[in-house]
Amino acid sequence: MRKIKLLMFLGAITMVFAFGTTALAKKIKWKMGSTWTPAINLYYGDKLMIKYVSDMTDGDFEIKWFPSGSLMKAFEYFDACSKGVVQMAGDWPSYWASKDPAFDFLGSFPFGFTNVDYVNWMYAWGGLELMQELFGQYGMTYFSLGVTPMESGFRTTKKTGPIKSIEDYKGLKLRTPSRATIWILKQVGASPLKIPGGEIYLAVERGTLDGAEFSSPGIDWEMGFAEITEYWSVPAWFQPCSQLGTMVNLKAYNSLSKSYKSILQNACQAASIKAMAFYEVASGKAIEKFIEKGTKVYPLPDAELDKLEGLAGQYCLMQAKKSKNYAKILKSQMEYLDEYKDWREMTGRFGQGRTPVFVGNVLSELKKMGY
Repeated sequence: MRKIKLLMFLGAITMVFAFGTTALAKKIKWKMGSTWTPAINLYYGDKLMIKYVSDMTDGDFEIKWFPSGSLMKAFEYFDACSKGVVQMAGDWPSYWASKDPAFDFLGSFPFGFTNVDYVNWMYAWGGLELMQELFGQYGMTYFSLGVTPMESGFRTTKKTGPIKSIEDYKGLKLRTPSRATIWILKQVGASPLKIPGGEIYLAVERGTLDGAEFSSPGIDWEMGFAEITEYWSVPAWFQPCSQLGTMVNLKAYNSLSKSYKSILQNACQAASIKAMAFYEVASGKAIEKFIEKGTKVYPLPDAELDKLEGLAGQYCLMQAKKSKNYAKILKSQMEYLDEYKDWREMTGRFGQGRTPVFVGNVLSELKKMGY
């Protein structure tokens, strides 16, 4: 009898220690860097996700957000997250095209995906898995945190004058980060420069740049671009949208429990959808603010857009020959667009987006290349 009581006592003690250890377990504390400064509200999805994760874990999974420049410069976060210096880093994936050209397709592409196309492709066409596979080659996984609507387009100063045609691009020093856009602009005689978003205002104000683009109207307004530019060229053929997200160090992610992984995934997805709505509404509100401030809007003629779209198709195939990752993601996106085009055309005025003219040709050439 004593033996049984002793065993029961030891069992109870074991349970107390087990529960006590769980209750007193160290909270998870992660650092999340960002390519955005506090003045650039492309961190909206970052902050939402952090809140959702905290709420769903009663504060036991804490993610501390660090803006660009606080821990390191914006373009240093890829390597930092890859090495585990930070567990997460908010980004626009096209920034990392120097690592592999395929990253250019994950943020935006000239004449490419709209924001809804990205959502469709990521969550119903296997796109998110392809993104995670590419980041996985660098010791990270990836989750979307929102997709902006079409970006504003190039804004130029009074001294520079408006952009009304392709001819007007010649000789202009314009800020843009996308490799595809940089190549296209060079073909039409412009001098594109890649600089972080936080440096644009001063560069335009001081005349280092003749003009610049950054994001959708709501973001551009908050960055004060109405104070330093007078002309606005539309549409933003080079960025029909911008997909934003977070890199996650793979070792840190794999160390999470199954439930915490699920919480992080679902928090990202919830933040992504709400952020998309936020950016859409903010864009509509900002347009009238720019016009009231004196900004003059100049649309590019359709014939000029057709020429630029042709160059975008050339760039696709040129890069596909250099990178298997690029060709794989390009094929997936073109197949989605090709499959979706009939429904897009059928919905007409009640649908969204467009099908680029180069889709069929790109798919045909990729097939010849063995993809």
